[in-house]
Amino acid sequence: MSELSREPSVRRTGLARSIAGWVAPALILAAAIAGFLALGSQPPPARKPVEAPAATPVRSVPVQRVDGNIEIDADGVVVPLRELTLAAEVAGRVLRKAESCRAGQFVRAGAVLFEIDPRDYELAVQRLEGELRQAALTIEEIDEELAQNATSADLARRQVALSRREVERLEGLKANRIVTETEHERALREELSSANALSSLEGQKRVLTKRRSRLEEAQTLAATMLEQARLDLSRTRVIAPVDGLIVDDKVEQDSFVTKGAPLVTLEDTSAAEVKTSLRMDELAQVWGGRAAGGGDAHDVPDTPVKVSFVMSDKTYEWDGVLNRQEGRGIDEKTRTLPCRVLVREPGRVTAVDRYGATLATPPPEAPRSLMRGMFVDVRVKVDVPEPLLAVPQDAVRPSGELFLMREGRLAIVKPRAFHVGGGSFVIREGEGLVLPSDRVVTSQLSLPRAGMEIVEAVP
Repeated sequence: MSELSREPSVRRTGLARSIAGWVAPALILAAAIAGFLALGSQPPPARKPVEAPAATPVRSVPVQRVDGNIEIDADGVVVPLRELTLAAEVAGRVLRKAESCRAGQFVRAGAVLFEIDPRDYELAVQRLEGELRQAALTIEEIDEELAQNATSADLARRQVALSRREVERLEGLKANRIVTETEHERALREELSSANALSSLEGQKRVLTKRRSRLEEAQTLAATMLEQARLDLSRTRVIAPVDGLIVDDKVEQDSFVTKGAPLVTLEDTSAAEVKTSLRMDELAQVWGGRAAGGGDAHDVPDTPVKVSFVMSDKTYEWDGVLNRQEGRGIDEKTRTLPCRVLVREPGRVTAVDRYGATLATPPPEAPRSLMRGMFVDVRVKVDVPEPLLAVPQDAVRPSGELFLMREGRLAIVKPRAFHVGGGSFVIREGEGLVLPSDRVVTSQLSLPRAGMEIVEAVP
């Protein structure tokens, strides 16, 4: 076959393929549309009627009235009443150190803790005692001289009187020319000599009196120095001023100490204090019993406090009193007022079992006393001058709100409540946000809103 005959057949084949490439997709699309139309459309599902929301079941408790007194609950830590640093009041070598003068040991008031070498101070006392005796003897000598001077002065006065009478007699005889001028002058010289002797004795008396005053001052100074020496001698024995626990001992036996060098730190255990903090609304209850304008503005009235420490399954309690505030005011970080609770008898402990019954005798494992660093619970007993309402602690939401059931609907309020002992929060009845007839919702609610219907859950 020639090339001219093959060319038309090739053109016809390419045209057929081009037509098939356009027609085949159109036929497939038409078939799909026809099949979809053949299936038809389904009717929409029937809508169910929406039921009205049912009331949400909740658990609630009635609001309780609080009359008489309440307990404000707070945390605290035991701190020492005071720490005494005993220092050396005289210099010298530590001759003896008591065996009980060790950190952690308990000492009684009056116990000798240190004894500094007293020999230098004993010699000083002996020297000043000798000076004092010498001054006394010197004063006695002056007294003897003064007594002799008084006798001599009395004789001199008598001599002057006799000489004066002799001169007066001779003056009369001289006028009548019975005696000579020489005899008269001799009598005058004797009178002047007697007067001069009397004047010397009187001057000697004044000198002796001044000397005696000076010796008395010296005697007084020697007595003062002797008293100081005896005081220094007594200070060679360092004595515990109070019953307490040795916190730190800084000096060992045979060490040389200077005046003012610290020797030992003693913690006073005759009483203890608890450091706690109270909010202003809680302090308002403490101040509530005091008359308006009475007392100092920074004074905290003495209020009974129960301090408790939990160990194992028992609670140990001490009686205390809230007696003062600490620092200069409100803590900037916690917005509370630091206060101190005084426990006058830290060794008097009462044991309470898990059921709240007081044990007649504390168990052997009971703490013997309040110790520094103990984390304790502080319950301040306050007399309530006005009626209050109490709600359970778990009914107060984290935001401080309360959910109340009123006539089958939810009411949301946010009163000013403060925590008291026994796991309760109290609210002033006169505020009006919470009424005595209300019931407080204690169960959890999802999406709570004011006015929603609620009902008491069936137990």
